[in-house]
Amino acid sequence: MLAGKKRWKRLVSFALALAVLFVPSFMQQPAAAATTLSSLQQQQNQLKKQQEENAAKLKSLKSDKEKKQEYKDTLDAQVQTVQNQINVLNKQISAYDNDILEREKQISAKQAAITENTQKLKERLHALYLTGEASSLEIVLNAKNIVDLADKTEALRAITAHDTALINALKSDMAAVKTEKETIEANREKVAASKVSLDAKRKEISSLVTETNKVIAEINSDVADAQKQKTELAAQSEKLDAAVDQWYKNYYAEQAKKKASGGTSGSGSTSTGGSGGYVSKGNFTWPVPGVYTMSRGFGDTSMGSFHKGIDIAGSGIYGKAIVAADSGRVIMAGWGNYGTGYGGYGNVVAIDHGGGYSTLYGHCSSVAVSTGQLVTKGQVIAYVGSTGQSTGPHLHFEVRVNGVAKNPMNWFG
Repeated sequence: MLAGKKRWKRLVSFALALAVLFVPSFMQQPAAAATTLSSLQQQQNQLKKQQEENAAKLKSLKSDKEKKQEYKDTLDAQVQTVQNQINVLNKQISAYDNDILEREKQISAKQAAITENTQKLKERLHALYLTGEASSLEIVLNAKNIVDLADKTEALRAITAHDTALINALKSDMAAVKTEKETIEANREKVAASKVSLDAKRKEISSLVTETNKVIAEINSDVADAQKQKTELAAQSEKLDAAVDQWYKNYYAEQAKKKASGGTSGSGSTSTGGSGGYVSKGNFTWPVPGVYTMSRGFGDTSMGSFHKGIDIAGSGIYGKAIVAADSGRVIMAGWGNYGTGYGGYGNVVAIDHGGGYSTLYGHCSSVAVSTGQLVTKGQVIAYVGSTGQSTGPHLHFEVRVNGVAKNPMNWFG
């Protein structure tokens, strides 16, 4: 009897073990998947923050580079100006040199004339000496008569005046040329000094240009590093986005299995109970009436990763009413904490519209609905703000179909 009871207990234990073993695996997946999704979304938010910081760094580096490049261009222009000044001064020096050579030729010609006239004067005096009339006194005393004396005196006066005038003229010319040459030499020294000064200035500017080029090279290196980081972050973000999309696909597949097996009805939402029975046709209304400007579109990769929604912004948008794009059940309303899948969105509202459609409204200043509440199309659900990871007042709006992010612009009726 005892042995029979033991066998019965073993059979019951074995049956229970089989029951546990063959419980459909999809019954256990949502909890595990939810944890995985939360982890993935938390990583996404961290990456988003890093990407924003990286984008800000790139913008700053680009601005610094543009300023340094502008400074370098100004220095290059200044160098060219100084070089032109040096070229002009070199031409002036050359002109002064040619002028000096020309004047030296003129001096040489005048010196030759002086030499020639001096030689003639010597010859005349020599001739007078040979005639015995070596001096003015002798010439006067040896005059034969008054007429001869007058003639000799007049001749002597003429010769003396002629030679004296000639010598004085030549002396004056030589003195003038000497003065002119001294002036030219002084100018040459001034020009040479100016050239030395300009050369020093050019070396100084060249040094500045070299330093600027060095800074630009460093900035280029920093930009390259930042671009590399941007690429790496984008790659990580794409992998996480793909993982999130796959999670949603699996989740909606489980919802479909539940519905097919007669389990809890749902059309792609959360534990709040799906859309509340509403089935969307995918015909949405614009979420911010009166404001139709987009600051960032779907698929924009300027931040390094694929943008899975649209950002609606515009002058005076802060505090504008946000309306439900379609009817459904609110699956999230309030502050999006990190680790919940809504981290970084600040005040956020998410709605399950049924039919596999869901929408998200991020960075709100405040929300006007609560989780689990049924809403109708066009109902005010929140107000535009700049909470969470936001750089200014705007609405981040997403549309997902069976968990896959789609371009919202394709779903407005």
